[in-house]
Amino acid sequence: MNEQAAITRKPDAMPADIAAKLREIGAQIAPEETAELYIPLHTTEPYFGVAVQRDLSYGPAERNILDVFTSPDPGSGKPVMVFVHGGGFIRGAKRLEGTPFYDNIALWAVGESMVGVTVNYRLAPDHQWPSGIEDMRAIVDWLKANIAKYGGDPEKIFLWGHSAGAAHVGDYLAAEVRQDRTPGIAGGILTSGFFELGNEVSVWSAYYGNDVSKYLDRSALPALAESPVPILANDAELDPEIFTDETRKLVDARKAAGTPVQYVHLSDHSHISETYAVGTDDHSLSDPIKDFVRAVTGAAQ
Repeated sequence: MNEQAAITRKPDAMPADIAAKLREIGAQIAPEETAELYIPLHTTEPYFGVAVQRDLSYGPAERNILDVFTSPDPGSGKPVMVFVHGGGFIRGAKRLEGTPFYDNIALWAVGESMVGVTVNYRLAPDHQWPSGIEDMRAIVDWLKANIAKYGGDPEKIFLWGHSAGAAHVGDYLAAEVRQDRTPGIAGGILTSGFFELGNEVSVWSAYYGNDVSKYLDRSALPALAESPVPILANDAELDPEIFTDETRKLVDARKAAGTPVQYVHLSDHSHISETYAVGTDDHSLSDPIKDFVRAVTGAAQ
């Protein structure tokens, strides 16, 4: 998995009314409006043919919990897809009550012969950098010790982060480079993330703090460019510009470093719709991720 690749994906089954509404919403983060569009496309509990273990503890904090989704007869040796939610570092959850999100990610994973995992992590401002790195490390450690009993292969763990969740995954991989540690995962999927803080007080200061002099050490880049872990990075046409800029900055940095990267740009999608569409007939993001997992693990196409 050493090739550099760029893919632009047009949604293959986005309903016309949803496409029109997303264009109307435009390049802004609108979770409630977007949820209204996608909720009718998803199933609701109880989920047929899926076993769910909720709120398993992976660490000492109240939010150090995760959900595991498997087939009723889980088997063994399956890739493990771990979804890390967004929320600007200050909000969000693995399960948005009253909606199918983000169970939809884990359900899709089970349907693709993986183990699906969704996680909570500690939130700012009560928990600032490096709490996200610590929580990602604790999640990986828990999976290494426990996921085999759910049919997962501890050598085939994939961390998929969205928005602030992608920043946490990127920060974790960068920290392992800086500390010369093995990250313990097979691949990273970074969806519309944020990787470099710059030279002014960050919009994400609730998590990273106000001290600009510390930003270089607290940014995922440039260390993330050196990580040997294969990465798929994606953004969306209707993302706010900050996320498309950051994603392409990451892709360029890894390309210059000669490290594995695949870049997917989603036409017509927004910052929220790109993950809410997973598990529907729109495979514009889920198919590249499935192919990425198969390429990294050497599974048959």
